[in-house]
Amino acid sequence: MVLCTVNLKQIKMSWNHRILAHKDRDEMYLQIHEVYYDKDGKPEEYTANGVSVGAESLDGIKWVLDKMKECANKPILLADDFPNEYNGA
Repeated sequence: MVLCTVNLKQIKMSWNHRILAHKDRDEMYLQIHEVYYDKDGKPEEYTANGVSVGAESLDGIKWVLDKMKECANKPILLADDFPNEYNGA
């Protein structure tokens, strides 16, 4: 058994919902993902799968849906060329 010690730093990472354009053969489709940003506010990574709506209460569902609607007002990002913007929509 190998033991190691890791010094954990407090990492402040922000995220929001964003629409990503995916290419499937010759077709493009759009999907909402969680996108995570670096300390300078630049998109750094996104969830492997699109996100679903879930919460512990109806108010929580409403909050998630409101946040998802906000992403429709932001540029769409290219999944295959992240974080460049998709200009085809």
